[in-house]
Amino acid sequence: MNMTYYSILFSMDDTDKPDPILKQVPLIKNPSYQPPKAVSLRTNYSKLLPALPRTVAPPNLNITKEDIDKWSRELNQFKDRIGNDRQSDTFVTSYEKWIKEQSTKVAPGFDYTILTPRR
Repeated sequence: MNMTYYSILFSMDDTDKPDPILKQVPLIKNPSYQPPKAVSLRTNYSKLLPALPRTVAPPNLNITKEDIDKWSRELNQFKDRIGNDRQSDTFVTSYEKWIKEQSTKVAPGFDYTILTPRR
């Protein structure tokens, strides 16, 4: 890589004079280029919501009290099941066994007792 090119790319000098190498690069104006225009939102949001497409607007849900009670019961059952699973030691031991198996897959012969000091 040319040192001059490298210094152009990575120099942090702020100077008022243009770089002589960069002056050689021609600038081409594209007539089809249109700079982005600012987007303005309506100030009256009540007119904005009906104008939104159906994929963006939230749907009208008809939720009854029974639906909410059913969801809360299911959620409580799920919490109880998770709490019971967490108290079980079999999951912890199986996870530790899995960790040991994975480390042996990556580095066969690896053992956690290798780095323990002996007297």
